[in-house]
This record gives sequence, C-alpha cells and structure tokens, in this order.
Amino acid sequence: MSGEAASYQGAVSYSKDEAARYAAQHGEASDEEHGLFSSVLSNLLDRDDDDAPHKKQVDENEANEAAQAHDRVYNQNAGGETNSRDMGTAAAMQAFKMFSGGGGGGSSNELVGMAMGEAMKLFKSQGGGNVNQGEMLQQAAGMAMKLFMTQKAGGGGGSSGGLGAIMGMLGGGSGGSSSGGGMAASLLGKLL
Repeated sequence: MSGEAASYQGAVSYSKDEAARYAAQHGEASDEEHGLFSSVLSNLLDRDDDDAPHKKQVDENEANEAAQAHDRVYNQNAGGETNSRDMGTAAAMQAFKMFSGGGGGGSSNELVGMAMGEAMKLFKSQGGGNVNQGEMLQQAAGMAMKLFMTQKAGGGGGSSGGLGAIMGMLGGGSGGSSSGGGMAASLLGKLL
C-alpha cells in the first residue's frame, strides 16, 4: 500500500542525540553510559537495509516473544536466566507500556530513549549476569523503534493483525480492529 510505503521511507525520524539524552535521563546514566547509548543508536540508525528496525513493524511472532520476555523479566523475576535479547525486549515493552499510558503523544526519540534507559535500569538491578550490555541496549532500542512504527501504522487500518487490537487496548489505535492474532493481543493484554 502506498501509505505503508510512505511510512517505511523515513516518515519517522530519530535524533541519536535526543534519544541518548532521554535514555540517560530515564536510566540515571553516567557520562560513559550516555556514550554507549549514542554508539548503539548510531549503529542502528546507520543501517539502511529493509530489516533495519526503524523501517519495520512488530510482527505477531515478535509480539508473542516480547510479551513472554516481559512476563519473565518483570513478573517472574527470572533475571539470572535472562539473556541480552530478552532483557532488551522486556525493557522496550515496559517503556512502550509507560509511553502509551501517558497518552502515547511522545516522540519516537522519547520512546527509544525510555527503552534504553529502562534496559540499563534492569541491567544494574540484576547485576548484569550473563547479559551483554551493548546487545541488550541494541535490542531495546530496535524493539522500541518497531513498536513505534506499529503504533503509528495501527492508527490507520487494522492491517497489522492482532496488533491493531493491542494498540486499541493500550489506547494508541483503533479499538475495533482485530483480524486474528488474538493470542498476541491476549498475551500483551496481560501487561496492562
């Protein structure tokens, strides 16, 4: 569709500096960590392939994985068993929940920064464990970018399957669009 094509052509812009500032603020970060945020964002935003996270929406499998990762990290307190990917994904989901709860009117930079800051808080509270800090931050930022793209697209039609219903539950989209994907909607509904 032409509307989807337009959204993939950079309709969402990111400022590495602004997102890193939000991350440092949310994660109560040191100067060294602020530099790490900037570096991770540069790596993500410099990607120009079709799989770059700032060009994609969350698909149903990712939504299911994200809900499960969030549940493991935040509800089951499985910190020691958590890998970098799960921790980053869980942090992005938590940031998205806070972001959407605030009316969802914030910027893309704010959501990405919140996700990275939240990941850093998790990393510190759980002592790092077997988690690669850079990989965790990259996963948090990338998932946040995808969630923002999905929320943005969800405001239109229900083309994102179960995610249209999720956005409705989170207050970010049209509430009546659920064309399948009920499993993702119910899993993410637990987050509320």
